[in-house]
Formats: sequence, structure tokens, C-alpha cells
Amino acid sequence: MSTPAPLGMFIIGFIIFSLYMWGLLTMIYRGHKQQREEFKNDPEIQEYYRRLEIKDRRKKRVKKNERQKV
Repeated sequence: MSTPAPLGMFIIGFIIFSLYMWGLLTMIYRGHKQQREEFKNDPEIQEYYRRLEIKDRRKKRVKKNERQKV
């Protein structure tokens, strides 16, 4: 007679754990999605990465010109 109670507790615990994990992963997904949208719409961040991209292009040009001179 003691077998059904532990099995029932295990099943209920598993259901609670599964719902918790589903909720946790859903919140992580939504948070990442929201952060991605905010990143895309933030003009300061976009300007920062544009400047980095311009600097990288300049460095590549300098390296390319140095190779051609040698």
C-alpha cells in the first residue's frame, strides 16, 4: 500500500518541475527576443557598431596598402 503514494508524489513533482522548466525557457526566449528588438531599434548602439565597422575597414585598407608597397 505504500507504493502509490511515492509514485503519485513523483508524478506531481515531475509535472510541477516540467511546468517550471517550460516557464523558465519561455521567459528566457522572450527576454532574448525583446533584447534583440531593442538592440535593433537603439540608435546609439547602431552608431557605435557603424564606427567600429568603419575603423575595421580602414585597418584592412592600411594592411592591404602595406602589402602592395612591399
